[in-house]
Amino acid sequence: MFNDLSWSVVLDEPGRSFLLHGAWVSVQLAVFAIVGSTVVGTLVALGRVSAAPGLKPLRWLLTAYVEFFRNVPLLVQLVFWSFGMFSLQFVRSLAAPLNPVYTNQFLAGVLGLTVYTSAYVAEALRSGIQSVPKGQMEAARASGLGYWAAMRAVVLPQAFTLAFPAIGNQYVSATKNTSVVMAIGVTDLVFQAQQIESATFAAFEAYTAVLAIFVVICLAESALLALIVRGLLARIRPGSGAVARVPALEA
Repeated sequence: MFNDLSWSVVLDEPGRSFLLHGAWVSVQLAVFAIVGSTVVGTLVALGRVSAAPGLKPLRWLLTAYVEFFRNVPLLVQLVFWSFGMFSLQFVRSLAAPLNPVYTNQFLAGVLGLTVYTSAYVAEALRSGIQSVPKGQMEAARASGLGYWAAMRAVVLPQAFTLAFPAIGNQYVSATKNTSVVMAIGVTDLVFQAQQIESATFAAFEAYTAVLAIFVVICLAESALLALIVRGLLARIRPGSGAVARVPALEA
């Protein structure tokens, strides 16, 4: 049944180099999206939990941001960034200094993945901030810290500990979502497998290799995130009131 399979198309050159290059592109996309979504998601979450009366319009805007990008399919967002935003001359001009290293399609993929993932990260972190006992903020303010200093030094570290399993799941999802960027012309892992299949007609071997590589990448990422969670939990003192139970990461 499987006698006609030829694994040499993915194990030997040039197929092996194609897959390794595609895997490297996918990993870069995932790393940039994870870092970017963490930064953007943190800022959005902080804005949404701020109780300052003057920031009410900002809270509405950030809520709209989260709801909009969580409810628009990722593929649609990627198409918008690649064929919509990057059709504008001033956007291409801004990206021009990066073009010797990264194509506009790659940058569009990073932006799409970052914005999409940041909406979920923001919600997870907002939930974590709201789960920190209010007494933590009150004690920090009583000690002389301002609101933002108390948030940065006292509340956010505990909120990240509470929310990290949920945020970590979004990191893994972001890594898996890199497979969608092939639709906008990024030479990721799936794109390279498609090139191998087009040249050799070995579809089963090419896409099986993609499955195996994604399993290895995502399992390694999940294991690393699980180690981080255990490290965070080890820092929590019993009776501190910060965390009662943190859910496990999903594979």
